[in-house]
Amino acid sequence: MTSRVADATRLELRELARRPLLLVLLVALPLFFITRAIATTVPQPRTVPLPGGGEVLSNMQDVHGATMAAITIAFLAGLCGLFIMQSAREADRRLVVAGFRPAEVVVPRLVLIGATTGIVVFVSLVVTALSFTPQQWPPFVAANLLIGLTYASIGAIAGVAFGRLGGTYFMLFLPMIDLGIAQTPMFGDGAPDGWATLLPGYGGGRVLVDASFASSLHVGADLLVGIGWAVVALAAVVVVLTRSIGRPAAARGNG
Repeated sequence: MTSRVADATRLELRELARRPLLLVLLVALPLFFITRAIATTVPQPRTVPLPGGGEVLSNMQDVHGATMAAITIAFLAGLCGLFIMQSAREADRRLVVAGFRPAEVVVPRLVLIGATTGIVVFVSLVVTALSFTPQQWPPFVAANLLIGLTYASIGAIAGVAFGRLGGTYFMLFLPMIDLGIAQTPMFGDGAPDGWATLLPGYGGGRVLVDASFASSLHVGADLLVGIGWAVVALAAVVVVLTRSIGRPAAARGNG
């Protein structure tokens, strides 16, 4: 089983390398989105309420710098998850027909989703570091990684639920509503409203704000919420993909 998983994983990564346009987008779009957003934001003063209590005086340019990476990561990781899942279904069914077990097919897809998410997070954080420095890098990186994995999984599920076009529109709007409006300290009093706590970016977004502007971390519960969203979303991808590739075999058995 280990040998088959390794072989399938190498094939998946080789397939990714054969898509230069996707790789270019994963690198070029963060550079354009994040750099331009920070550069064009007026650095007017802005009070940022901290999740652990209290507030700090910052400016709109730094607030945009803190949050723009997460928005970009959620958007691109979600699209990667969507298109990976869309391309997976028929190819993975053929592997099952060829004798692969569902688990031997699912694991390489998860590796591919993780790899593309890692590329998006790495590039986005490198670009962010050129214009913005958070108070705490480790939790800042962790928050963006949780957001990326969560949205990559949501994108994969959206591709199955809504199809390629519907899923693409869904992944255009959800990250912007969640991380670009509900979780960002740029609007209103800077704190998320009650309905924002129900969105997938809430836990990671709270860790992100605290890591960006506080000298110490006070969001243990919010970190657990972010981890919970990522774990549940990944588990849902496993279930959806396993059922999807198992249908043909079930149909043949019933026949």
